[in-house]
Amino acid sequence: MHFANHEDDFACLAFAKLLRSSPRILCVVGAGLSASSGLPTWRGTNGLWNDVKVKDLASPKSFQEDPVTVWRFYGERLLESLAAQPNAAHYAMATLARWHDGWLTVNQNVDGLLERTNHPISQLLSIHGALQLVRCTSCDYQTRIQKPEDLPLLMLLSVAGDQARSIDMSDLPRCPTCENLLRPGVVWFGERLAAGAPDNVDDWIAETDIDLVIAVGTSLEVFPAAEWVGTVREYGAALAIFDLDRRHLHENEWNDEDWFFEGDVSVVLPKILGFVNCKALGKV
Repeated sequence: MHFANHEDDFACLAFAKLLRSSPRILCVVGAGLSASSGLPTWRGTNGLWNDVKVKDLASPKSFQEDPVTVWRFYGERLLESLAAQPNAAHYAMATLARWHDGWLTVNQNVDGLLERTNHPISQLLSIHGALQLVRCTSCDYQTRIQKPEDLPLLMLLSVAGDQARSIDMSDLPRCPTCENLLRPGVVWFGERLAAGAPDNVDDWIAETDIDLVIAVGTSLEVFPAAEWVGTVREYGAALAIFDLDRRHLHENEWNDEDWFFEGDVSVVLPKILGFVNCKALGKV
């Protein structure tokens, strides 16, 4: 495996050449992509959820038993995502996708930041849904939240200090069609993936050989994304990981042609993009 960071111009140039010469690329992204946008990977910034396991809230059963707590958790995350902006890594990835007809991004994030870039929609699958999407628990109604004012609950959650108050069932959003509860449009544990996955990802992988698989800001421990990466590697694809550190790596899992770029992805990816666009690379 080749280890590098954004200061290693030779490695960045070599990887840029690999990108330019790889017709089909599978890119899997996780929470680390949005870290430089100020978003926490799982828990809220105020420490309220530090002792709460996400899995204890992210299920239909949890919502049925305690919709107030579940909505508070996801409402706070939605407020954070609405206030955040895509960082340089989001835009670099969108540009790379536009340059590669054979590029597919499997997005595990629900923050909606990658969707706010000019990433080709046909090459982007957000398999865990989106915080901005709110849908009915009973009928087909759904809507997309663009700003806090679109969902009165968010205005309550955004009030801080002495004016803040606890929320109850009467504050939760309800469907304008059938008056049943609305729920966050994210995929919970035990639910089917969004964006037509896993079938459309499996079909894309099966079309023809994949030259390179890129993992950005993800530990590759969440299925089925981890399984997809393993499958394409078995077929001969090289692996490139972009993450803050390599402490979770196991040496026996990597091949000589694999890459690991350590550091802030919002710094590393734009630099590599610059080399991809460099005339010194020549024409592929």
